[in-house]
Amino acid sequence: MLQLGSTGAPVPMTPEPLYGVATAPWNHAVPAPSDPAVAGTGCAVWEPIQSIVFQVACLLFFLGYLAPSTGSAAMFVMHAFLSLGFITLSLWGLLYACAVDIFVWNLVFCILNICHAGYLGYQVRPIRFTREERDLYNTVFKPFQVPRIIYRDLCNLGKISSLKIGEHYAEEGRTPCNRLSIIIFGKVKVFSDGDFLHNIQEKQFLDSPEWDSFSQAETRENFQVTLTATTYCRYMSWQRDNLRDFLGTHPYLKQVFANLIGTDITRKLYLLTERNLNHRGSRADLRLPSVAREASPNHDLRGHLAAGGMGACGVGIPVLGTSQNQDSFLQSPNYGQQDYTKRPRVDAKDSTYDNIYPPR
Repeated sequence: MLQLGSTGAPVPMTPEPLYGVATAPWNHAVPAPSDPAVAGTGCAVWEPIQSIVFQVACLLFFLGYLAPSTGSAAMFVMHAFLSLGFITLSLWGLLYACAVDIFVWNLVFCILNICHAGYLGYQVRPIRFTREERDLYNTVFKPFQVPRIIYRDLCNLGKISSLKIGEHYAEEGRTPCNRLSIIIFGKVKVFSDGDFLHNIQEKQFLDSPEWDSFSQAETRENFQVTLTATTYCRYMSWQRDNLRDFLGTHPYLKQVFANLIGTDITRKLYLLTERNLNHRGSRADLRLPSVAREASPNHDLRGHLAAGGMGACGVGIPVLGTSQNQDSFLQSPNYGQQDYTKRPRVDAKDSTYDNIYPPR
C-alpha cells in the first residue's frame, strides 16, 4: 500500500510485523519465532499452578486408575471415579480456563463413563433371595461358583412347591416325566410295584434318571415308580422344555447340572447296590458288567433304577442274575459248592512269572 508524504509524493507503507500483535478475541500475543518459548526446548515462563478444581480432577483420575481391571465391581469403581474426574475437569474448563472445547469434550467423556458405571452397577447390585432359595444356592450352586444373577434367573424360571406327608410327587404309570425337581428340605420314598427302593433326601433330585433318559430321547413317558413324601417337603421344580432352553443359553450352568445329575444318579445306584444281595449273601455292585445285564445304547435310567424283573422303565438297568453269561453259571447244579479239587502249586520261580517279570 502507498502513503502520501508531506510533499504529496507517494511513499510505500512499511508492513507491521505479524508477531507480537494483540489478536482478538483472545487478547493474547502470538510469540515470535525467536522467542525461547517457541524456538527452544524449554519454557521461559511457567504458568502459575492451576486452581484447586483442576487438582481435584487429577486426584479423582488417580484414584480411578488405581482400581483393578478385573471383575464387574472393580470396573464399576473405576468408571465412577473417572466420571467424577471428567465432570470436575469440565467445570474447570468452563469456569476457570474459559475454554468451550475443554468443557464439551470432558462433558462427553463424563457421560460415557456414567453410562458404563450405571450398567456395571446394575450387574453388581445386591440380589435378594428367599430363605429357601438362599439355602439351595449356598448348598448346591455356590460351590460351583454359579453367578448370583444367573441363579436368580434360574429361580424365576422355576417354581417352589410343597408336599404334605403321604402326598405323591409322582405315581407309577400315571404322572408324565416332563419336569426336573430338587428337594430343598424333607424326605421322599421311592416305590416300585409297592416295593420300597430307596429314600431321596434334601438337596437331591427327585427325577434325575428321568431327566437323563429324556435328554437322549424325545419320547414322553410316565414315571415307572411312585414317589411319596414321608415328611413335609419343599422342592423347586422346572419344566423340562423351559429348563433345556435356558441351559442352552448358559453352557457353564449346563455343565453344572450335568455334574449334579450324574452324581445324583450314582448315589441312587449305590443305594440300590447296598440293598441288593447276591445268592451268597454278599453285596454285588450293580454297576459291574459281570453281574449285570448289558445296558441299552440309550442308557435309559428312568424309573429311579428300579431293581426287579425289569430295569428302570423296563430296559437298560442292571439286574442280578439276568445276564446271559451268568444264567448258565447260576443255574448249574454245582453253583455255591466249593471245589476241593487239588490244583498244582504255582511256584514263584515258575517260568511264566519269569516271562512276565524278567530278571534285572
